[in-house]
Formats: sequence, structure tokens, C-alpha cells
Amino acid sequence: MKKKVETQVQKKKPAVANGFIKPVIAVKKMQEAQKENHNKNQEQDLQPKAHKSKSKPKRPQSDIGEESVKGLAKKRKLSDKQNGEEAKTEAVESIKQLAEKKIDIASINKGIFAIFSKLQDSNKQTTEKHVNDMIALLSNEKDAQKRTATCAYALKRLVRCTGADDKAGVAVNSSYINSILRSVPGLDPIELLNLLKRELPSNSNQKGKEESLAAVGQLITVLSIMQSQYFQQPSAALIAIVYPILIAQLKGREYLVSLCAEIMAGSFKQVNAASFESHVWPLLQPELNKPISAQKLHSCDLLLAVHLNYPKVLSLKQLQSILWRKQIQYEQLFEIYLNNSTMQGDGVYSRLGKFLGTCTNDQALAAWQKHIAEKLPIKHITAKSYIIQTLSHVLMHYDDSKHKEHVQLEQLFSLEPLLNMLYGEMLTSKKLTSKTNVRAKPAQRQMRYICRKFETSLIISFQHQLKLDTCKLAIIRPLLQLHLQLDNIMLTPRFTHQLLSQLGEQGLNQIYEFYFERFTSNDEQVTRSDREHCLKQMQHLQHTKRTKLLEFLLNASVFNLNDDQKPCTAAEAAIFSRQAASRCVESFFSCLVNKIGTNSEQLFALHEQLRPLLLPLAKKLAKPGIESKLRIKLTPEIRKIWEKVQKVLDTPLSVKEKQAQPLTVIFDALILFLGVAMLTPTTNIGLDVIDDLFICKQHALNSKQDKEKRKSTTDVEPNWQSVLTDALLQLLLQTGNFWRQFVNAVGSAVMPHLGKDNLEQVLELLDMDRNPFADKSWGDLEVNEDGIEQQDEDNETTEDEGEEENTDEDDEEDDSDNEDDDNDGDKEDEQNDDNDNEDDDEDGDDDDDDDDDDDKSTESDDEATNLELIRENVRKALLNGDTDDNDASSVDWNDVDEEQGERLNKALEAAFHMRKSKGNSQGKSSKRLTKSERITDTALLHLRIRALDLVELFITMQPQLEIIMDALTCVQQVFKQCSQEPKLKPLAEATKKTLRKLLNQKIAYDSPMQDKEPIIDCIKSLLEQEAQPDANAKGNPSAKSIKAKGELAVWRNKIIAYLVSQFNEVNIAASAVWPLLQSFAKDWASRRNSPHQLATFDAIFASPWIGIGRFAASFYALLSTSSLRLFRRVQILELLLKHCKRVCNAFSNKLQTTKEFHAILAKYIPISEKDSKLQKKLLTQLQKFITEAQASS
Repeated sequence: MKKKVETQVQKKKPAVANGFIKPVIAVKKMQEAQKENHNKNQEQDLQPKAHKSKSKPKRPQSDIGEESVKGLAKKRKLSDKQNGEEAKTEAVESIKQLAEKKIDIASINKGIFAIFSKLQDSNKQTTEKHVNDMIALLSNEKDAQKRTATCAYALKRLVRCTGADDKAGVAVNSSYINSILRSVPGLDPIELLNLLKRELPSNSNQKGKEESLAAVGQLITVLSIMQSQYFQQPSAALIAIVYPILIAQLKGREYLVSLCAEIMAGSFKQVNAASFESHVWPLLQPELNKPISAQKLHSCDLLLAVHLNYPKVLSLKQLQSILWRKQIQYEQLFEIYLNNSTMQGDGVYSRLGKFLGTCTNDQALAAWQKHIAEKLPIKHITAKSYIIQTLSHVLMHYDDSKHKEHVQLEQLFSLEPLLNMLYGEMLTSKKLTSKTNVRAKPAQRQMRYICRKFETSLIISFQHQLKLDTCKLAIIRPLLQLHLQLDNIMLTPRFTHQLLSQLGEQGLNQIYEFYFERFTSNDEQVTRSDREHCLKQMQHLQHTKRTKLLEFLLNASVFNLNDDQKPCTAAEAAIFSRQAASRCVESFFSCLVNKIGTNSEQLFALHEQLRPLLLPLAKKLAKPGIESKLRIKLTPEIRKIWEKVQKVLDTPLSVKEKQAQPLTVIFDALILFLGVAMLTPTTNIGLDVIDDLFICKQHALNSKQDKEKRKSTTDVEPNWQSVLTDALLQLLLQTGNFWRQFVNAVGSAVMPHLGKDNLEQVLELLDMDRNPFADKSWGDLEVNEDGIEQQDEDNETTEDEGEEENTDEDDEEDDSDNEDDDNDGDKEDEQNDDNDNEDDDEDGDDDDDDDDDDDKSTESDDEATNLELIRENVRKALLNGDTDDNDASSVDWNDVDEEQGERLNKALEAAFHMRKSKGNSQGKSSKRLTKSERITDTALLHLRIRALDLVELFITMQPQLEIIMDALTCVQQVFKQCSQEPKLKPLAEATKKTLRKLLNQKIAYDSPMQDKEPIIDCIKSLLEQEAQPDANAKGNPSAKSIKAKGELAVWRNKIIAYLVSQFNEVNIAASAVWPLLQSFAKDWASRRNSPHQLATFDAIFASPWIGIGRFAASFYALLSTSSLRLFRRVQILELLLKHCKRVCNAFSNKLQTTKEFHAILAKYIPISEKDSKLQKKLLTQLQKFITEAQASS
């Protein structure tokens, strides 16, 4: 009996009902049980002490303890009882808890046990569901006593698990506690803290692992309470019980002190100054009131946190007096941060950085600058992270409007060791790609994250903190001097652009001067890529020196320039003139046409901009000896054309003349633009094109009577519109995206004067069966090989850099996207081919492998035979032709005369040529296009893509029926022929873009009764394409060809639906398209292998055509046909079900029409289960519409 009582005392268990909602009925003590226990305790005192077991109960290792209703968790014992009185007190408490446990177990909702059981066995996907079930169980319980007991039990288990020896389990259980505190109403956090003290007792002097884990559990649970709504405005009682728990751990182990200090510093934002001063500071001050020699990192961090959050409680002078009794030495404080061996969290460095950035005097920041200047360079990654993170937060909190002098900030970024360290770490972080980042060390990944935060802090500082351009320039100038192309080492996209966009007018002008100096410098370390980058930055900066930039770019494009930016000979040219003159040409014209738009007013602005630029150029060209300083050879033909251009330049137009004669301004702008381009070596414009423009201008400005006379005559000479259109098309061949923008601007300005014949000129280029370069008019035009290759490079470069620097040049991006699509298409083809080969290898049998071996052996035998044959032919070639018995293994060329040498050359050439032809006959080497052929194909591809821009201008500005039909037919044919060709994928994408515009364009009819027969013909031709087999199909089609055919069919059906929707007559049955649709629908329904497709009718029903209701009625009628196959019945029912709502809404009398459809469908007799299900679904849908229509009426 005594032994049993002793065991019962040792295995005492705490009460469950430590609820956070006070119980309604208090638990009374049973007097008899108390008396019995008192007697047993007295007997126990007389017995010898029980031997204490050396083994301690272990803390649960899993997320949720293996605790059940019958066996609750054991209470943690911190020390042995030394006397009988303590044992007696413990026994009394044990009986009290046992009595309470019996009542609480009966009050606990049994559903909580099942939820805990599921949480033990659940995975990450179902955990959230089980936690939500637990929260719902605790929240929905109406019985207060039962809810109290259930909450107490759940939180007790979770609190105990926060002290487990499992980091993941601790984190998960703390999240459960946090969720319960946030979601379950009516909890008392003070009761939870009392429960925490009982279940996880710990003090500052942890003696073992169990107590250390208990301390972690205490901190984690306190953090959960602080993150809940109960600590948003904490009460004095809650503050009084929370902070003693935290402060007690400041004397513990280092990781506990770190966690405790971080939690405490973060909580200061939620405690007001009065509560902190009265309840927290009296407890915390004795722990922190130590000189700097006795301070550690986290105590210093807490001091800074108190000072930053409560400057009246702990002022700067008080902080300094605590740390330094005599002389202030900030270096001692910084040494503590620098010499720390572990990489701390962001909060530690954020408080230090905020202190340095917001300190009322600059003494602290100056001391930190001196401190890192003395320590750099350093190799330890922890010290580097300390410097970079602190600098990041200095930038985040430095307000230049509150500092009279900015010397410290400027000097900080003038430290060369600091900049070198930043450059090295940024470059290393940039090299950590998604693949290498997996293999990188944790410290390297952490440093990559720190570098990204530094970049973000710079951007935020420029956007919100720094107000003066001087401060911003003091930061960005040293970074650009360190590495000119910052985006190449930064992780943030468009980093430089985001910084420069925050500069004002003065700052932009200064940064422009910086780029200009670097571009024109003689420093050989400045590479060509750097100079081109400077040029691009100068082009995109929104500075006020645009005119000065254009003048410089024009001179650099036309002349060789020396170091003083003066014209000189090629031998005297400066480095920048030799390296980047061609880029100056592109930048000059790009600046002129940037955002030029497609209206005549902006073209007038271009004209006004060109005139003042070309007047100084004309004066320079008039000087003697200027020919040697030009970058081109000034021929008499070029000089003659320039004299004509100069006449246009010397005759300015008044405002009235510009308004009265808009064509004059358009032609003058075109002539001046081409006149400048003629003087640059990178432009390959035929002089006859410019000469023709003068004639076009003269004819365009003639009187109306002269125009009518030319129309009435049948002269072979083309009109000025045709010549101008041909000139614009030839300009599209030029290198540079600015030509595309310029031609589009001119084309839109002259579009009111163009007609159908001019559209046909453009459409002729899109004829895929004809090469326009073979035409005589295009034959003399030389395709610039270097230019086309450079154009490809420029487009690709522009895409990469344009995303970072400029997002306004949409056309340039379109070109780049098209070329990238082409490259992607080629890659996809290669991958598909590889996949096909792999599939073939996998599907192949052993016989195929044997056949391959046989083929290889056969090829090797043939190779040996060919070699023997070649040797014999060479031997015969070396013979003199007479009957010579010599072996003819060698020939002495000194003894061979000229006639014999020619014979030997021909014979040997024929012998080895046979070797080459033999190899080709076996498919060893495939025919490859020559370089000129590839250049021509690329030029033609770009020309057709750009020609589509002019087609879009025609359909937008002249949407007449003939224009739309011609353009639609031609573009659809282009898409049909290039959709299955990988090399033409950019053209296919461009045609899809044009087709979208076509299908969204409203046709402008001359009259309501205009003949729409061309539309009928176009629909017939498109429907006939469905019946025509693919002539290019050979063997089994690949998956890619099937996809291309499907896409072609989709666009064909969209076009058909667009054309059908043009017939909007009131009586649809009387329209010309109705019989055509009826015949195709009947043919499709009656024939098994009809060439027509269900997708065509689906596209028509999806179109805005007003006749879809009447057309649907014809399909309802088809269902009554007895000979209709089941497959067609199912297709018709699915089609009607899909478009049921659109069909019913198409009629003016929705209710009556829907009832008629319902009646027709109700009479339908299904012949299978499949069409029966579809019939029921459709009837249900129609009945729903009938009910809605009746309710609305």
C-alpha cells in the first residue's frame, strides 16, 4: 500500500482544465480524499526515501505527443524534494489535479482526440485542413465549460510540443498555437502563460538539454502570443507577465539570448512608452546597464532598440553614458558587431543601420566609415554581411533633408575598398544561377540574398529617402565608375534605369555629362561595348541637352572626329570615332524617330527638327577639303543629289504654307531624312530613289486638272503614288529598326492619297511563290550582307537591353520577339527531331539493330572500294598515256612539261571529284545554302514582316471592302504557306498579328446595297481549302505539322465566321450567304467523310452574326432526319448545348423562340444513351432560359 502511494506521488499529473475561459463551476475538494491522502503522507514520511531514478523522462520528439485521454503527459520535475513537507505539499497538489482531471476529461470534446491523431499521421497537404477542423471545433463549441476544457487540453499538448527536440516540430506547433490564438475567440493569454510556466518550467540557469528545450518552448509560445491580436495593445497585466519570462533568458545560452533579444526588440513597437517605462524598463535596465567592455552583441542591440523606440526613456546621451563612462568611442561598439562569429538576422543590422542613419549628429556615421575603412579588405563572409547589411539600412533611413552636410555619405561611397568589396560580392551573386545556387554553400546563398536586399535598399532610398540630386549622384557615380554596365552585375532587373529615373533635371544633365565623358574618353580600358552602352544611355535619358546630343551624333555619323570632337581625317580619328561611329548613326536616327507615331503632325515636328540640324552640316560640307574628313567617299553623283537636298533646306516653309500644302512638308521631311542617311556609310540607299522623290514631289503638287489629265491618259509612266510606294518598300530593306518606324510614319501620312493599286504593290512582296529580288526594279539593289547580319545582332541586343532601358519602342521589340521565336522554333525542331529519334530507338527491335550493323558494314565496304578506285584513277592519271611499265607511284614535277602538267591536273581533279560525288550520293553531306543565299533569305523575311505594317495601315485607314478582301486573302495565303515552315515562324507570327487586326476591323461599305459577291467567293475558296489535301504532306505527319494544320484550320474558321457576320440583313434567309451555309451544313450532316468541319460551324455560332438563331433552327431541323448517323447527332447536340445561350439571345422574342426549340427537342427520339444524356442537358438548359425569361417579363 505504501509502495503504491509512493508511485502515485511520483507519477502525479497536472490539471487539464487550465482554460483560458474561466470555468463556470469551480471544482470543490473532497474532504475524505484529502484526509486519506494526509494520513498516507504521514506514513510516507516515516518510510525511508525512495531511490531516485537516474533516467529522466524524455521530451516528445514528434510534432504531437503520444498523449491520450487516459494517460496525460507527465509534469516536468526540476529538482528533487529534500524533506517530507515538500513531498506532502506535492501529494496534496497531485490529488487536487487528479480530482480536477476527472471532471475536465468528461468536459473535453472527444472530437479533439481524433484531430490530434490525424495531425500525427497527416502530410503537409492535409495539415491545413486538420488545423482548420481544430479551430472550427474550438470556435463552434457553445458549452463554455466544455470549450474551456477542450481549449486547455489542445493548447497544453501544443505548448508541450514546442519544447520538443525537433526544430520542424517546434515551428509547426507554434504555428498551430498562433492560428488558435488568432481565430478562437475568448481566450485568456495570461492563463496560457501560466500553463506555459507549469508545463515548460525553465529559468536562466539551464542545467541540461531538457531545460534548454523548455526555454525555447517558452520563447516560441510567447512569440505566438505577441503575434496575436492580444498583444496589439497589450494590457499592463499581460506586459507584467510576458517580459519577465523574456528577460530571464538573457542570461542563458547564446542562441537563447539571440532569440530572446530579437523577440523583445520586435515587441517594443507594440508597447507604448508609458507601459514600457513603468513595467519593462525597470526589469530590463539592470541587465543592460553595463559598460562597453562588459556588453555583448545582443545587449548592445537591445540598447539600440530601446533608444530607437523610446528616445525619451533612453536618450542618446544616456545611451552614451551607459556604454562609455569617460570618452565616447564608437569603434568599440562596431568591433562587437564585426567580430561576431555567426551571421545574424536582418533585425540586428537594421537597428544599427537605423541608428547610424538617423543619429542627430554625424559623429556615429563618420566613426563607422572610419571603422570599415580600416578593416577593409576582409575575407570573412560574416564581416562582409555585417558591412553590406548595415550599409543597406543606413541608406534606408538616411534623410538628406535633415542633414546639413552630406560629406559622410559622399565619403562613404568614395571608399575604394568598400566599392571593390561590393563589386566582388555582386558579381559572385550574379553568377549563382538557378543551377549553381543549388550546389552553393548556405553562406553563399545567404550572401546572394543580402546583395539583393542592398540593391532594393538603394532603389527605395532613391525613391523615398534621398531628396537632393547631389546625394543621389554621390552614390551612383562611384558605382558607375566602378562598373559602367551595372545591370550586368546586379540581380535586380533594370537596376540602372530605376535609379536614373529618380534624378531631377539637374541630375540627369550631370549624368549625361558623365556618360558623354566616358564615351569620348581616350582611355583604352573603355571597351567598345562600354562606349555603345554610354551612347544608349545618353539616347534614353530624358535630359534637356537633346539638341546638343543630336548635333554631336550627326557629326559623329558623317565625319571622322578627333579628341576635340572636330572633323578630321581617318588617321587622326579618336578612339570613340573609330569604335562607335556606326552606333552613332543608329542612335541619331533612332532619336529622331523615337515616339514619332503615325500621324502627319508628328511628321511635321520631325521636319522642324531636321532643318536646324542640317543647316550647320551644309555649311561644313561647303568648306574646301572637307571630303577627306567624311566617312564616305563623296562622289559626283552624291554631291549632285546633296545640292538638290540643300535647295529644299534653303527654302523654309511658313506656317500657312505647311497647313495649305501638307504633302510638301511630308516630302521635304522624307528628302531631308534620306539626304542625311546618304552621307553615312552604313546606309545603302540607291541615289535614284532619292532622285525619284523630287519628281514625285513635283507631280504631287501639280494642280487637280493635271492629275485628271494623267488619269485619263494611258501612259506607261507610273503615277507618283506608285513610285513613292516602291521607294518606301525599298527603304524597308535598310538596316535598323528606325527605318521601319520612319516608313510607317510616312506611309500613314500619305495614306489618304494611296489606293488599291498601291496596296497591290505591297501585297506582291507577300507572294511566297515569287522572289521580288529577281525583279528588274529590285535587281540593282544590293543587299548589304554586313547590314543584315548586323541587323540581326542589333535586334537581339535591342531586345535584351531594351527590356532594361526602354519599353517604348514596341516595333523594335516585335522584331526581336519574332527573331527569338524563329530561334525557338529551330530549337523546338531539333528537340522534336531528337525526341523522334529517341522514340524510334526505343521502338526499334533487335532486327533493326542488326540492320544498322549491316548498313555500317556495307558503308565501310563501299568506302574501301571507293578508296581503291580512287587510287587506281590516280595511278592512271600519273601515267604518260603510253604503254609504260612503271608503277607511277610518284612524279618529278621538274621533268613535267606544261602540256603534261595540265593533263595531270585535270586527271587528278577528276579523280578526287569522283570521291566527293560518291560521298554526296550516299547522303553523307547535305547541300547547304551559300552565305549570299542565306543573307538574301533573311533580308526577304525581314522585308515581308515590315511590309505587313503597311498592310495594317491600309486596312486601318482605308477599310473599304476591296481593300479588306485583298488583304485578307493575301495574308491568309501567307500564313498558310509559312505556318509549317520553322524558318518562317517570325513571318507566321507577324501574319497572325495582322489577321487579328483584320478580323477586328469594321468594313466601310460604299452603300448599304453594295455587292457582297467578293465575300461569297472568298468564303467558297476558304471552304474549298478544307477539301484540298495537303500537297506537301509526305509520309506520317509529325506532331508539329499536325499542330500547324490545326492552327491553320482555326484561323480559317475565324475568317469564315468574320465574313459570314458581314451579312446582317433583316431577312437572313434572303441573304446571299444563306444558301451557301445550308448546302454546306447538309453536306456535312449527310456524308460520312465530308470535307467540311464542325469547327467551322462552331466559329460561326461564336461570331456576332445576327443570323445564328436562324442557323441553329436549321440544325434543330436536321435532328429530325431519320438517316442522320449517331455520330452527327451527338455532334449537333453538343454544338447546340455549347451555344444555347447565344442562340436564344439572338432572337428578339426570346421566350417564344426558346419554347419552340424546347418543343422541337422534346419530340426528338434518342437512339442511344449518349444522345439521350445530351438531350436531357439541353432540355434542362432551355427550361432554365424559359423560366428566366418568364420571370423577367
